[in-house]
Amino acid sequence: MNTLNKTFIFLVCSILPFVTLAADKVVIDLKVPLVETADLAPAQAGATVYLMKSEWATVSEIKEDVAVWMTGYERKKNFLGQQVVSLTLEVREPSSIRTGNLIRKQAITVRYRASPSDTSRFKQDFLNELDDLSQELQIEAYFLGVKIESVLKNILN
Repeated sequence: MNTLNKTFIFLVCSILPFVTLAADKVVIDLKVPLVETADLAPAQAGATVYLMKSEWATVSEIKEDVAVWMTGYERKKNFLGQQVVSLTLEVREPSSIRTGNLIRKQAITVRYRASPSDTSRFKQDFLNELDDLSQELQIEAYFLGVKIESVLKNILN
């Protein structure tokens, strides 16, 4: 066997496990209603970053296994001074023209208190992915991303 053939076989054997692992991931299409796009930007950005870095899922708008609609965004401060952010996740069958059939619907809420100077406790590589958001929205995206990834993992695995 010549060197070229050995190199080719080595490359195929090296790449094939990664292709197989990528195929085993759940492909999620994250969607938000047009009227809530601005409000849900941190949730969508945070969920996208966490899902793309996960071992079990990836995000794509084509060939998705499920569509996840985020709706009903609400943000307020509670009496303890914490930010309270709520939204609803609707896991649906994929559909290109209409909204797919509902698989499961779940309301989620995150509560946090963080000042802009407190970002050292967050994963810096995560915050770097969100540098187009304000620091306050980066922190919101962080907490929402963690929660959304966890909830979807429980629903889809």
